[in-house]
Amino acid sequence: MTEVVVRIGGGDQADPIRLFQAVDAFARWSRDAGLIGDDGDAPDIMMLTERTGEEVRRRLVFQDREHAARFLMFWRRERRRSVSAADDTDFAGMV
Repeated sequence: MTEVVVRIGGGDQADPIRLFQAVDAFARWSRDAGLIGDDGDAPDIMMLTERTGEEVRRRLVFQDREHAARFLMFWRRERRRSVSAADDTDFAGMV
């Protein structure tokens, strides 16, 4: 079995809790969307911490390229949503 590794850099994880929540939400979504195989196993996701100098990155390991690609789309959408919400909060504070 091949593994697909997705690296999430330090700049992409200003709030590490948001990444953990996104992984959990993606696992629930994939179950609800029917991505569970015939054997009943949901897509496996393994998260590892990688230290490179002063930066801490997360490595997400998927069993399937399609699941990794879907997670990346999911993560980018969540990130945009949280950045947009933060911008709205910053703007409201300026009024």
